[in-house]
Amino acid sequence: MKFFRKHVFTLFALLLIATLSLMPSQEFPQVNVRFADKWAHWVMYGFLTLVMGTEMILAETKDKKKGKVKKTGGKAFVQFLLITVFSCFFGGLMELGQAYLTTSRHGDWLDVVANSFGAFCAFVLLLLFRLVFKR
Repeated sequence: MKFFRKHVFTLFALLLIATLSLMPSQEFPQVNVRFADKWAHWVMYGFLTLVMGTEMILAETKDKKKGKVKKTGGKAFVQFLLITVFSCFFGGLMELGQAYLTTSRHGDWLDVVANSFGAFCAFVLLLLFRLVFKR
């Protein structure tokens, strides 16, 4: 139960993205913006990566205040990288779900690229945030 309380926003973001990814495409409004679909993927997976990274930072900060965490060194880079890889993997999984579990959607490799690019941009933002606000 502690895991769910600690990662409530990540779980919400995962559930939201899975729901939006697997619901029938007819339920989405038509938008006349070039590459709107790809922008949506970029935003969703950037958001997911930022949420997971932010929850990690907040948990670490909370533990530091309680005196539970030692100096992390370069560990944050690896953790952010793992979060980014997970976001990319989840994006690929959702595209496979669209291809094989739905009748009104199809998987698209360019969507996987947009997902990964959004996650990577968030990874860079997390690193910059960590550098600027590191204490």
